[in-house]
Amino acid sequence: VLSCSNSSESENVIPESPTMEERLQAILDSKIGGDDKLKGVAVSIRISNEERWNLVGGVSETGIPITENMRFGIASITKTAVAATILKLEEEGLLSLDDSIGDYLNLNLPNIDDSITIFQLLNHLTGLKGYFQHPDIWPTVENNLDTAIPHLELANYIGEPLFLPGEQYAYSNSNYLILGLIIEAASQQDVATAMRQRFWNSLGLNSTYFGSDEAIIGAIAAPWRDNDGNGTLENIGPDFRAAYHSVFYTAADIFTTARDLSSWSYYLYEGNALSDTSKTKMLNFLDLDTGDPYWSGYGLGVRRFHFHGREFWGHTGGMRGYGSFMLYEPISGLTITMLNNQSRSLNGPLLRFELVNEMLYELLQEF
Repeated sequence: VLSCSNSSESENVIPESPTMEERLQAILDSKIGGDDKLKGVAVSIRISNEERWNLVGGVSETGIPITENMRFGIASITKTAVAATILKLEEEGLLSLDDSIGDYLNLNLPNIDDSITIFQLLNHLTGLKGYFQHPDIWPTVENNLDTAIPHLELANYIGEPLFLPGEQYAYSNSNYLILGLIIEAASQQDVATAMRQRFWNSLGLNSTYFGSDEAIIGAIAAPWRDNDGNGTLENIGPDFRAAYHSVFYTAADIFTTARDLSSWSYYLYEGNALSDTSKTKMLNFLDLDTGDPYWSGYGLGVRRFHFHGREFWGHTGGMRGYGSFMLYEPISGLTITMLNNQSRSLNGPLLRFELVNEMLYELLQEF
């Protein structure tokens, strides 16, 4: 005798809901794969020091998919490590945040006030104009891609100040350029060595490099950029040589993996990279009227964000060929890092934001 019970039971089975990993991967996949989408993406998500998910999608180059071990330029997230290095040097008694530029450097440049303090540099309270805005800097880079610009010479590209030191906040890469020169002077080391000895080696961040001073070992996600504004991304990897690395310097030139970056976020904000005293200084935020509903304050190399009713600490970044997010939520210990290998693309900034924002929505239902 045949029974239909198995058939009817199967019709009533409720499909299993997608796992968190499947939901997160679906968000990532929706942002990649076309001319108007993201080229390649790597994401790492951890709770405190446990990485829960590592997700990738898209390509480095045609036929070469993004992998977990690929290094990306993290652009201005570099500033988190520069600020941490300065604070570590203060812990070691090699400098004070109250010290001035003139205590360490003899720049003798009309556009740089030597009385500006290290604290003002860290907090973007100097009025220094961004050196990337100088009309001669990129022609200098592109005329000789194989020749690094000496770090000290970069200060010559800082234009007339926007306001007097201490008057107001204005984000400027020149502040972190000067901080790099101070790190070299105070530590008597190049920046790569100063960071590696204080952080990367002891924290086990073995895929993290300061490209301006040291060779980047391992696979690098090819950088893409719409150079001529025609809507088509070009692979600028062949241009990313000594001159590029030197000009980004301490404003932007750390390269790492999404996994190492999320680990750095944990060690910086929750772990033991810095003393509690240094962390308190770092996280003393200036309240800013940014006009942006998502970020509202700046500390020492750290931005304060709000997503879905929660406060986050971290930074974002954008440079030639790369865009990035690093966000840490102190209540749950949740960190998300997102690395993308393109710039100057029409929808790139919006898609990067949407990807992170949508992933955070899913994650914050659970954590």
